[in-house]
Amino acid sequence: MKMKKIIGAVLSVVLLACCFTVPAAAETDLTKYAIANGTVQAASYEDVTAPCSGTLLSFDLDHGDTVEAGTPLFELMTAEVRAPEDGTVGWLFAEAGDSADTVMATYGAVMAIQPAVSQRMHCTYKDAANYEANKHLHVGDKLYFKSGDEKGSGRVILVSGGNYEVEILSGRFKKDKLLDLFKDARCGKNDRVGKGKVYYRDDITVAASGRIAEILVAPGDSVKKGDVLLRTLSADAGTDVVPVISAPSGGVIDLISVNPGQQIWKGQLLCRIWHAGDPEIVAQVDEMDLGDLRVGDRVPVTLDTDESRIMYGTVTEISALGVTRQNAAYYSVHVSIDDSSVMLGQSASVYLPK
Repeated sequence: MKMKKIIGAVLSVVLLACCFTVPAAAETDLTKYAIANGTVQAASYEDVTAPCSGTLLSFDLDHGDTVEAGTPLFELMTAEVRAPEDGTVGWLFAEAGDSADTVMATYGAVMAIQPAVSQRMHCTYKDAANYEANKHLHVGDKLYFKSGDEKGSGRVILVSGGNYEVEILSGRFKKDKLLDLFKDARCGKNDRVGKGKVYYRDDITVAASGRIAEILVAPGDSVKKGDVLLRTLSADAGTDVVPVISAPSGGVIDLISVNPGQQIWKGQLLCRIWHAGDPEIVAQVDEMDLGDLRVGDRVPVTLDTDESRIMYGTVTEISALGVTRQNAAYYSVHVSIDDSSVMLGQSASVYLPK
């Protein structure tokens, strides 16, 4: 009786042990499996979209390029606002990120420039020498003027009927000062072309539209005509948008959907970045080979570059909709693998129990 109890206890232990799954050694004979062809892909990706509408500058990004977070990918063309003439930046009404249109509606300008040539004269032909040529000036004519010992020179910038405007190029005179004007530096009476009254010019206002991406000057800076003062993007840009579009994360470039010089709109897909450190194999499985395959199952996989190396992956997704090819339906099966050394795009095989 005692011996029967002992034998019964031993059998119970054996049966209980059989109820647990013991990790199997790596398969070496895969002939009992059906094979599904697949490729190594990244399990996750991030789309890079246009932060605003605009035009793309030239870029050399290629499919398959590896990038790090922060790597410049694309650059948007900006509108450049330039200095209309020489002067000194007097005041800025805006800063980077502001809507130039809003600033314009509030202040009438985004910045003001004190002109380098700040004095002009309202002039008439009064007291001009009685010669026809002295009473018909042209834009661009150089004139000379004096008042006592004060001398200077200027240039005609406007002619209208019996009046004209002169920009003072040399000499400095008090406001409302009356000066005699001459066509010759000797200021002889036969060269007199009239009189001018000195006035000070107002500051030059600078206009802009869109979102201000960058301001390149500061109050007190000297600028030359044609210098770039600021750059703007389209009005639909956010306050933190900059012309350079950088990679939000590291990975491999795929699906470049734009070309250099192309017009783009806000939210448009520019490219996709696959996260290379999170690989999976996506295989197209014949409906006849799906069998009892379920999400969570462990299956053998190999890479075509080394079919002798057997790895195991976990089924993470089985598509619910198949694609019909040659009278058979194929379903996408995603298998994750714990090997970040594999390269995206490699050919692979997934082995499915028959």
